[in-house]
Amino acid sequence: MNLTPMSYRDYVWPRNPEALRTERARNVTEFKIPGETGAVQENGTAPRKVTGDGRFTGDGAAEEFSRLSAVFAAGGSGALRLPGEAPFRAVFARLVTKGLPRPGCVAYEFTFLEDAGGASGETKGAAVAAEGETLWDVANRCGASVDALLSANPQIEWPNALRAGEKVAVP
Repeated sequence: MNLTPMSYRDYVWPRNPEALRTERARNVTEFKIPGETGAVQENGTAPRKVTGDGRFTGDGAAEEFSRLSAVFAAGGSGALRLPGEAPFRAVFARLVTKGLPRPGCVAYEFTFLEDAGGASGETKGAAVAAEGETLWDVANRCGASVDALLSANPQIEWPNALRAGEKVAVP
């Protein structure tokens, strides 16, 4: 099976992480009622939490980890693409090196948290793609950069071939 590579913003993992976990949970409050069995109240869903670990190996392992560290250091939210899942906005929340350093091998762990509201949660509005338009066309029409549109629209898989009528959030 050939899965798509994991990516975050413009960083693409050279090899997918060894372990990847996506956690989905509900926010539930439990109420204790004296003499009764109690009650629960569902308060919506919690943001997705994606954790995993992997290793960079070979002569460029330290440099590859440095590139990933720079993406982490940039902060904010961006498009997270996981193998076999639709892309979504997330914040790179945690990056940890594991074990003792070895030549040509850097082991790491990471955590991403879904950002349903986007970095600021604000957009100027939405543009609707016309037949044959690309994201570049929409960016020029709306006075935005292609990178800003890609970051605000992680659901767009093919920026060079938008569907007629596809809505594009304009930050």
